[in-house]
Amino acid sequence: MLPPVPPGVPIRQFLPVSQVFRMAANRTAKSTATRQRFVDEALRLFKERGYESTSMAQIAAAAGSSRANLYLYFNSKSQIIRVRMSEIEAEVAELYEALDGMPRHTVEALREWLGTARGMWLRYATEFEAVSQAMAVDPDVLEEWLGLIRRVSSAHAALHLDGATQEERAEREAHMTTLMMSLERNFYFLYIRGHKEREELILTSLARQWARLFDD
Repeated sequence: MLPPVPPGVPIRQFLPVSQVFRMAANRTAKSTATRQRFVDEALRLFKERGYESTSMAQIAAAAGSSRANLYLYFNSKSQIIRVRMSEIEAEVAELYEALDGMPRHTVEALREWLGTARGMWLRYATEFEAVSQAMAVDPDVLEEWLGLIRRVSSAHAALHLDGATQEERAEREAHMTTLMMSLERNFYFLYIRGHKEREELILTSLARQWARLFDD
């Protein structure tokens, strides 16, 4: 049995080190699970009710928690969206990095790459829909999305135009940024809004546009 703990002395000072670490790990796991529950419920509500119509109080209630507890993790709906965007940014960047590994950028190869992009959009359909809604009313979310596009296009230009002039790099970045935005809008209507009537024609057209960027 442990000796009595003097007043004001944390009980962890009298516990075995292994138990202290286990308690800390449990708290971390619980905190991570709570944070993820807030994100999941926020995305669900954004999809069902719309981003603008959903309140922080509704998100907290849907997650079975209090608004005060929610604010310990996120200070706004915008932050929830931006945090989720940062979590999937690496996968978005990886998608575009795959372009640089292609031996040739034929229309056929790029059409296949667009199939991979479609898979990612379907996997994160809820996130992309929430981002699209939020960008219309929240400048912070819009700036974060544009920042992601700039980072990807800048990395691409740096890889392909080593030693080029600033003007050449800026032109390449602008070209890729335009293509990324076009892909994003077309995929939104195809896979979020469900307008797939001319899907194959649109994907082939996009592949041809991307082929002109590389001009193999």
